[in-house]
Amino acid sequence: MSTSTPNESSKDFVTSENANEQIQLTNLKQSKFTELTSWLQSWGYKVVDKSNDVNITGIELQAEITPQVPYSSGLSTPFYLEFQDDLSDGFVLRTTFELDKNIEIHLNTQSRAREIELTYIQINQMILPLRISIIRDHPFIKLYKVVFTNGLNKQYFLDCITDLMNSMSLIIGKWDEKYYSVPPKETPKETPKETKGKQGKKIDDLELEEILNG
Repeated sequence: MSTSTPNESSKDFVTSENANEQIQLTNLKQSKFTELTSWLQSWGYKVVDKSNDVNITGIELQAEITPQVPYSSGLSTPFYLEFQDDLSDGFVLRTTFELDKNIEIHLNTQSRAREIELTYIQINQMILPLRISIIRDHPFIKLYKVVFTNGLNKQYFLDCITDLMNSMSLIIGKWDEKYYSVPPKETPKETPKETKGKQGKKIDDLELEEILNG
């Protein structure tokens, strides 16, 4: 004969039901994660499963994807596909742009704070139509897009990746444009230093006539 009360039995049932739902959700995420990474690999992307190595709280599954062709900067900055514990019906595509130190130093030494702010405004205007979200954390720009899995097909998934990578290319191009359009400051020319000691005396017309006439 059971000694548990009706309330205790109800709590146990709810707890067990929640646990089963969580297991089903985890399995569903793992299945979708496997499917998406398989698509990426079939398209020629290098994909590395980082799920067991990731140490960011809330990220359950993570894949690191390397672009097929380096950006104009010469770098192959990876982007990430992540399933998070607070997003049950979708995933996140994200990447991070870091402003090249040479560009940052150049603009700062030219006292171009206004141009730097203007560049960030222009970047926002270019990227937002691509439906890519931006987090500014100078010298970083964090780009991300939330994608829902319901009705997701290959074409839309590929379009999302293309939009993310195009955003990165636009940002790199805009900073390069700013770097090359700002000429170095001209250093003020130094005035000739006065010669120390006795200066040569200018010969006046009378003295010159006496010299010539002997």
